[in-house]
Amino acid sequence: MSESETSKTPRNAAAGAKQAQAAERPVHEATELTKRNAEYMRQMRKSLDATALSGEKKTAVLNEMTSTLLAEQGRGTTARQLYGTVQERTEEIVNPKKTPVERQKANYWVTTALDNGLMLFMIFCLMYGIMGFIGTNATKNSAGANGITAILITSAIGGLGVAKLFEYLMPAKDGKKVSLWKKIAWSVLAIIVWMLVFTTMSMIQGPLNPVLPGIAYLIIAVVVFFARMWLKRRFNITTSMF
Repeated sequence: MSESETSKTPRNAAAGAKQAQAAERPVHEATELTKRNAEYMRQMRKSLDATALSGEKKTAVLNEMTSTLLAEQGRGTTARQLYGTVQERTEEIVNPKKTPVERQKANYWVTTALDNGLMLFMIFCLMYGIMGFIGTNATKNSAGANGITAILITSAIGGLGVAKLFEYLMPAKDGKKVSLWKKIAWSVLAIIVWMLVFTTMSMIQGPLNPVLPGIAYLIIAVVVFFARMWLKRRFNITTSMF
């Protein structure tokens, strides 16, 4: 082999290696990104390599980020300003924030069923607490209905029913419409089921369904009221009755 051929082989090998490395990089990173943005993307690649993301996902993310940077850096925008730190951007990619619709679905049981169930529970406790202080005959005749177990179960079923009722009655966000007769049928069915549960729970008396003193019910009502206020602020609840 001649000297020229000998010297050409390593050069061709080195060129091939450089081409292979370039193929793995996001488009135009080495030649068109500013020095600061290029360094950010190099750190970004290292950070993503340490995650469990698939190669296709990492390549797509890096290419998308690079394309965005190429468009924005002409305005003086840096990668740090656009995406935050490398660690923050990596966390956002690996654990993306839920969309408003996804958050609504994830918090469905909190924002509807639980909230409305607590509201009914608070109303029952307030009502039976006042009746306990008044000491009316109605209180004595409803010894099963104003038991704490009956109140809890009735409120829980009522909360689920109200949540489902809201789902049918509120305007559809996905374009699907529920017919009027279905809305009416569900409303009537929900009321019937809830009344059956209320009647059944009223029949339970004794230690399984103890009746608390009026003051106890009023204290519970106050505690539940503040718990609901915290939930409404925490989850930005706007779908409850009040």
